[in-house]
Amino acid sequence: MTVSGLVFVSAVFLLSANEVISQCPPSSGIYLRYNENCYPNGSFFSDNTIRGKPLECGLPGANFDDGQWIGPDGVVPCPGSKQNVQCTPGSSGASLSVETTAYLQSSAGDGWYKCCLPTNCSDPNTKIIFANIFNFAQIKSFTVADLPSDMTVYPQKYKLNCIKIGFNRYDISMSINSTALASYTNCYDNNNPCSGTDLSGVVENTVRYTVTITWDGMNVSSGSISQSTTGDQMYQCVVQVTDQRTRTRSLTVTVPANAPSSFAVVSKTATTITVNWTALDSSDADGYVVNVTSDTDTVQTVQVEGSNNNAITLNGLRELTTYSITVRAYQQLLGPASTIKVQTSPVINSINWTLVSSITQLNSTQYRITCITTTDINPSTDVYWLVNGVMKSNSMYTLIDVLTYNNTLLIYPDPLGVSVTVTCTAMIGGVNYSQSVTLHAPNGPPNNVKGFILNATSIKVNWTNSSEAIGYVIEYTTESVTRNVVSTSKNEIVLTNLLLMSTYTISVYSYIDLPSVNSTVTVLKFDGYTVMISNSSITYNLTSTKRSIILNDLAFGTKYNISVAAVNFAGRGPFSGPIIVEIGMVPGPVGSVSSIMDTTWAVISWSKPIYIPSDYPIITYEIGYHALESGNCSMVYDDDITPEILNLSNVSSNDTFTIITGLNSNTCYIFGIRAYSDNGYGAWTVTTNETLELLTESSSILISPLSMIKSLSSLISPSSAQISLFTIASSSSTKQLFSTVISPSSTLKSLSSSVIQTSVAATMKPENTSFIVTVGGSGIAVIMIALLIVLIVIIIAFINDTVSRSGVYCSVSIALEQCKAEGVVDVFQVTKAIRRSKPGAVTTLEQYTSIYNVIDMFFKLHSTYANFQ
Repeated sequence: MTVSGLVFVSAVFLLSANEVISQCPPSSGIYLRYNENCYPNGSFFSDNTIRGKPLECGLPGANFDDGQWIGPDGVVPCPGSKQNVQCTPGSSGASLSVETTAYLQSSAGDGWYKCCLPTNCSDPNTKIIFANIFNFAQIKSFTVADLPSDMTVYPQKYKLNCIKIGFNRYDISMSINSTALASYTNCYDNNNPCSGTDLSGVVENTVRYTVTITWDGMNVSSGSISQSTTGDQMYQCVVQVTDQRTRTRSLTVTVPANAPSSFAVVSKTATTITVNWTALDSSDADGYVVNVTSDTDTVQTVQVEGSNNNAITLNGLRELTTYSITVRAYQQLLGPASTIKVQTSPVINSINWTLVSSITQLNSTQYRITCITTTDINPSTDVYWLVNGVMKSNSMYTLIDVLTYNNTLLIYPDPLGVSVTVTCTAMIGGVNYSQSVTLHAPNGPPNNVKGFILNATSIKVNWTNSSEAIGYVIEYTTESVTRNVVSTSKNEIVLTNLLLMSTYTISVYSYIDLPSVNSTVTVLKFDGYTVMISNSSITYNLTSTKRSIILNDLAFGTKYNISVAAVNFAGRGPFSGPIIVEIGMVPGPVGSVSSIMDTTWAVISWSKPIYIPSDYPIITYEIGYHALESGNCSMVYDDDITPEILNLSNVSSNDTFTIITGLNSNTCYIFGIRAYSDNGYGAWTVTTNETLELLTESSSILISPLSMIKSLSSLISPSSAQISLFTIASSSSTKQLFSTVISPSSTLKSLSSSVIQTSVAATMKPENTSFIVTVGGSGIAVIMIALLIVLIVIIIAFINDTVSRSGVYCSVSIALEQCKAEGVVDVFQVTKAIRRSKPGAVTTLEQYTSIYNVIDMFFKLHSTYANFQ
């Protein structure tokens, strides 16, 4: 194609590329006029069109005063020419005309011109209008069309429109970056048009080429062509005529380059989710679009206008549903997305129950049902309850926090034995959401409920265990309708502290969460016991609640089977298993138990049992003692002794006294003695006495009067023996005060005149006939007691015969105990009893007389000083 050919074609086909203004010239405002038609600002005119037909610029009602045309190469002189463009002032008013004198051969003459009237363009008050004068072809416009106004629709679609004007043979393309979205070559508007739209009217060869773009947030695509991109989208439209200048127009579609950051959940309920993000600068965003999907379904899309708005609450959601939420900033198009997944809260978070009162209240037991709901509802109108299908409305509610309500309902197990299902229902948007909780009651009452009278004030109740029950409630009443209720986790219970001689109705309930119905047993009042000796047909009836009996008229050496049964007015209960008792097969109780007490020791004596089985002689005597914590020390009963805490020892069957040491001072003790044979132990015989108070002051003792000691000289055997007296100080050191040999030919004056420092104990050592005397305290009472102990010990020590010696001691001891207990002393009967149980005891008149002398001295001491207890 040659340039001359082009010129010819242009001359035939090109006029201009403008829309025509209907009123020409207009009544006001600056305008362009060509070939008697008026054109708006920015119109295009080919250089061939205005050659020989000038383009006029006019301003109605103004006078020309140095107006101007200025082109790409500067001011066009007027009159005058520049770059083949000639300017001519108008003949009247304010007007200037330009026309081409030849083709515009260079870019310096091709392009935009502005006309300034009525003054030059440097005057800020002048009026200005633009016209494009071009050579061959030009791009009138390259624009984007149909950009989405609703940013919630995705993916987004829009159009690129490129309008070519001028020469009718050309190539045209539109591209993004280096990727062509549409490209047409060898277009010939008359005979071989491309796929553009012909817009020719007044102006011929005006063709619009359109490309439809789809934007999915990552890729720009048109047809089968796709190009990934981020941020602003840069497009170009290029029109090229052979051997002529290439016309290029560009446009930018603004798109945010970055997704909103810090996208997070602020709060959520069953039907709402509030999210926020970090806002972008206003230069990077015009607003935001938040999209919510569930699975693959789009639930809602919300457009948030304004770059500073960075939070939104999404409503109308479903409980316990996981949503995918994206946020994108937008300008002309949407930018990249930030995504989070969020699950909505339940309408009802939980439902549970709490026992408010004791289960022992049975059908008055109170339970609290708690239903935690979302604050999306109004609890006063949107929450209701069903209790076993019956609607209840007497609920209460409190606000826990901004997201949850605490709804409560109080219920009672009425009737008993029925499980209760409580349903909490909350309603949102016409949809009901419910949760239930069941309080379980046993299927039935306990089985085989039985009552047994244990004693006058106690009843044992038992029943068969229920596998499903976790506990039991026992209700018991008397005829006077006194009601008591207890509970247990076992399958039996002992009811105590009951009313005497009363009939009780006892009901047993099992329970899981709620109580069952009851099983009832009636236990009749208790009247007494029947004691039966089965192998002798002897029956004893007790019409009281006493729990012991003395059985008389039994045969010695006989075994008896003894059973006991309870009796009330309805009859006799079952007999207990028998106990076997054999009469007279063990030794009888020992007799005449007495005691002599010091501060830390005691001498205990007794007499042999009256009954000793002939085939089972006594082997040993068992002695036990313990301190009495409370009680009257002068009163003693056989059952006061506590075998579990006894201090036990044994002596030979020939002994009838023992010395116990290591006692505490000023303490009441109980002492027990029983005989033992191969057939078993006899019964305990007990006595009580109190140790003396331990005093710390030392006293001197003078063994006197001499006549008293002389009266004892007849007891000393012909053979001499050595007597040693010692004192034991508080430091436990022992000091010998004197040591002397006493014989029948010795005088006792030296002994009587000896001064003895006394402490707190007296110990006899029969094996070598020596002794230690120590008495503690102060005053004449202590001195006299010490003297008495010395006399007794001297008497015993110098009796060579062991049996006679113990007989004198036991006679003195028993006589003193008889005086305590009966207020009289019968030395003869005491000595007789001693000799009966211990032959060889007290064999001489002198021994018998010494018993009187010692007792007489003791009474003289006691008549003045109260130490005889």
